[in-house]
Amino acid sequence: MKVSEDNLLRSGFTPRELGKIKSNTQRFGDTLNEAIGDLARRFIIATGCISFCLAVFVLLLAFGSSESIFSGGIGLACGAVIAAFFQPPVIAYKAWRYTRSQRV
Repeated sequence: MKVSEDNLLRSGFTPRELGKIKSNTQRFGDTLNEAIGDLARRFIIATGCISFCLAVFVLLLAFGSSESIFSGGIGLACGAVIAAFFQPPVIAYKAWRYTRSQRV
């Protein structure tokens, strides 16, 4: 997959988001292609973590006591928030959407 700045801008990235990605690639020595791929994988991992937290919460609702539902809900909500904001969610989503559209 060949990633170019023009393709990224046409696919929905703003110039500011593209600037953040470019500064990150210059700082750490990656290419734009590697950065977009990494962001797409991080989006998939974050989505999996949030889905896991939701599944555990549903199990708590079905089989847990009221105390475990309350405390587990708070803990799982904190875990989901950390998973969602551990990476830039909007940029990672756009990277995932871009890589998905390029594979088709």
